[in-house]
Amino acid sequence: MKKRFISALLALTICLSAVFLSGCLALSYDTERQGPAMWIVEDKDGHRCYLFGTVHVGKNGNAFPMCDVIEDAYSYCSYIAAETDVTKPSDEESLKLYEYKDGTTVKDHLSEDVYNKAVAVITEHEGSYNGQYDKYNLSLWYSIIDGYNTEKSGYSAEYGSDTYFINKAKNDGKAVVETESEEIQAEMTSSIPDAVMEYFISSALANNGSASLDYYDTVYQSGSVDVLSYSLDSSKTAQYRNTALNSGMKEYYDIMFTKRNRALADAVIKCLSDGDRVFFAIGLTHLCGDDGVVAQLQRDGYRVIRK
Repeated sequence: MKKRFISALLALTICLSAVFLSGCLALSYDTERQGPAMWIVEDKDGHRCYLFGTVHVGKNGNAFPMCDVIEDAYSYCSYIAAETDVTKPSDEESLKLYEYKDGTTVKDHLSEDVYNKAVAVITEHEGSYNGQYDKYNLSLWYSIIDGYNTEKSGYSAEYGSDTYFINKAKNDGKAVVETESEEIQAEMTSSIPDAVMEYFISSALANNGSASLDYYDTVYQSGSVDVLSYSLDSSKTAQYRNTALNSGMKEYYDIMFTKRNRALADAVIKCLSDGDRVFFAIGLTHLCGDDGVVAQLQRDGYRVIRK
């Protein structure tokens, strides 16, 4: 399988925020430095880590290197921590994590109409379809369709800011630590309700333009964290077309943001308690909002300052 996507989990992290960003007002710029957002985190003993908000795809490499304050923070730290090493190629063992283990196929989890539309798109891009993806779960199907849209829009994981810092660390001889294993990521995406995944796949099939990615990239490059936070917080009270989707979206948010962000915040706390100087390169959507890593660390009593 050609690696058109970063991973099933990373492709899903901006789904919900992208939907709500499209309905936001014009950007309201923060008073801090404009540009990709970064925070300093300190404990009472003066131990320090950095939280840098990444984006997983970009359109070109014009943003690199980053501004001095971000590059200096990276240089100060002993190693970097990322959600996952997105520079590692997918292999058969990784893909097996996304196979159904209960004897079902994707046809048992996706409506016939959406399945046929997805197969038509796969056939259009790959020339044929012989059922080779039927054994994989809905999160991987979403990633495949989303990958086509990403490529068509001119975006690539090659220009993601997480890719930039992971490659930089490897070139500089710094360790790259993953905050989540592939097994944990696969387990998370596999637990997302079918109603939610069908909604995301249908949305990806209907929207193959670059408008959402372009707007998200504008928000990211401007450092307009308040806009992203608003979209994430609004998603918790949003209403969808049926009861199954409403309850499913709440479960999706709890899995992908509330619980996951808590685990990421705990990883930062451990590094601080160990006295490690770590540059956390984490998807910006996980740092923002009431349930974001920044807010959780602040509630835990840590000093967190936008830099």
